[in-house]
Amino acid sequence: MKLLIKNKFISLGGSSFVKNENDEKVFKVKGKMISPTHKKKIYDMNGGKKYIVRNKFWKLFKSTSLIYDFDSNKIGALTNKDLDFKNSYVLHGAADDITISGNLLQFPNMKLDITKNGTKIGTVIKQFTIVRDTYTVEVDDDTEAAFLVALVIAIDNILDRRRND
Repeated sequence: MKLLIKNKFISLGGSSFVKNENDEKVFKVKGKMISPTHKKKIYDMNGGKKYIVRNKFWKLFKSTSLIYDFDSNKIGALTNKDLDFKNSYVLHGAADDITISGNLLQFPNMKLDITKNGTKIGTVIKQFTIVRDTYTVEVDDDTEAAFLVALVIAIDNILDRRRND
């Protein structure tokens, strides 16, 4: 399954839809107009609550994006794997070993592979656009689709924060 995640050019709070390869809405991402942590909630199209993604309020050396379920249980904290500012990430505190490696900053090879316990579960490709960030997510396991959307939003939050610093 392929998913397309686009930041709207004009959006109050970062709300948008995630669509599949048939241009059907699969998930809704809802943000707030004023949110210092860029908090976003992910729902399926039936209104089912999936994940909450937000930046850590205080940043010392690394930008960190936190992923929660809707019962406020922390899934993990996504940070850069190293201080080399390449786009390798690790999800700290998660029950599974989640790693994201590749490079979204090197044109034209803007691609990340996502692994869970050593098995690839998806690939993220950032499309080059001047106006807005657009990501294509190739999902290897459909049951992981909502989680991969949460990871991409967390990565985008980190990249936005890095751009604004």
